[in-house]
Amino acid sequence: MNDSRNFLSGDESEIGNLDGNSIILSTRVALARNLANHKFPSSSTLDERTQIIRTVQDCMEGIDGSFEFHFHQLSRLTRVQRQMILGDYQIDEEFVSKLSGRAILLSPRLSLKDSAISILLCWDDHIRIQVSSQGSCIKEGYVLTGKIEKLLESRLSFSFDKEWGYLTANPANLGTALEVSIMAHLPAIAISPEIADLIKNLTKVGCSISGFSGINSEIIGNLFRISSSKTLGKSEEEIVEEMQAICLNIIEEEESSRKKLVKKDLLGAKDNVYRSYGLLKYAKILSFDEALELLSILRLGLDLGIVEKTRDFDLFELINIISDSHVISNFEIEGPVSDDDIDLKRADLIREKVLEE
Repeated sequence: MNDSRNFLSGDESEIGNLDGNSIILSTRVALARNLANHKFPSSSTLDERTQIIRTVQDCMEGIDGSFEFHFHQLSRLTRVQRQMILGDYQIDEEFVSKLSGRAILLSPRLSLKDSAISILLCWDDHIRIQVSSQGSCIKEGYVLTGKIEKLLESRLSFSFDKEWGYLTANPANLGTALEVSIMAHLPAIAISPEIADLIKNLTKVGCSISGFSGINSEIIGNLFRISSSKTLGKSEEEIVEEMQAICLNIIEEEESSRKKLVKKDLLGAKDNVYRSYGLLKYAKILSFDEALELLSILRLGLDLGIVEKTRDFDLFELINIISDSHVISNFEIEGPVSDDDIDLKRADLIREKVLEE
């Protein structure tokens, strides 16, 4: 990361060298596939969905290769386990909104820095192969997703039409059925007039925008999930290249907005950062949403060199660590707990991980 003190003093030579991973926090690449001669999950009975799940499970168990997957029925996982999977594997909350007749295959991870590989079964489509990675790793995620898809295709017959491509439950996904999404931290753009133009331009090129939790979720912590949404008529390579270009444009826009913020309202930026610092340091309880808002501003303060008495934390990793499920797991809270119990532990954990003693 560049010396942000030069940035604040007006030296623009280093601005373009900001670590892009402090802006593009994570990448997710997903492929949807359906088994030939089977109804889509929304039209299937529980027995039919169960049979589809068993077919895919048997297929994966018979594949020799470098991938290892553990099978889980959603209905047999506890609420905390499901919430941990949502965060660790970047699964949309909508997937666990209904538990019956759904399952997931997970590839074990040693750390949050490893790619999170999962196969979601009987959501909108029979199969959703998903690879999530820290930072801007679109090409790497695409390659991994493709390898898993080829392994499955060698044993399963997918619904495919010569004219329409891969057939999916949502007509918008016809064609490649490939979705690429990024999680971007855009605190400077979010408070600037440019945010309206950014959203308009992204929509114009066929992207959808949502919040941290996925489809239809609100924006919290200045975190934007930006996803490709048009697949028909485009090749997989075109979608990947377009999203890579969008990543670069977003980084440039956020860097530009940060420069303007410092130039036009440095005092206001400092005030906002130190207010966030004060709340993080002294608050006894912090909800997840409030913590995200405060950590977003503190991370911006670190990037701009406004605040120094904190540890240089990775926002993406910290977001996962302070989720309700991880707080419960890390502190080994047993039995029923109140929201205040979790919020108290979260506030303590943030001070431990972020603030210098």
